[in-house]
Amino acid sequence: MDESSIGALIGIVSSLMVVAILYGVTRAGATGGMGRNGAVGIRTRATKRSDDAWQAGHAAALPVVRVLCLALLVLDLVCLALVFLGPSALRPWLGLIPAAGIVVAAVVTSRAAAKGADAAQ
Repeated sequence: MDESSIGALIGIVSSLMVVAILYGVTRAGATGGMGRNGAVGIRTRATKRSDDAWQAGHAAALPVVRVLCLALLVLDLVCLALVFLGPSALRPWLGLIPAAGIVVAAVVTSRAAAKGADAAQ
């Protein structure tokens, strides 16, 4: 296994960890298992307004996060398959694709949470 493959694997494994954390934190915030705090959660201006806005924002984001996490898992599996089966010229970029997916997921998730929190006010 060459260095570019190892780099891609690191990116894919990191993405899998982020997906697990994203889902777990959003679910905990939505179900009341994690109250409003200054360190963990979907921290937008709207969700930080009150405890009700915090929970409503996470609850609104949870269905979106489920879909995004499934999409990211599929993306990670495709990238993993390409590490072993794809052309060697593609391997250096395969670690960046899941990272780009996470950035998109973060933007979509924060917008969904802000809408939910605004609706709760």
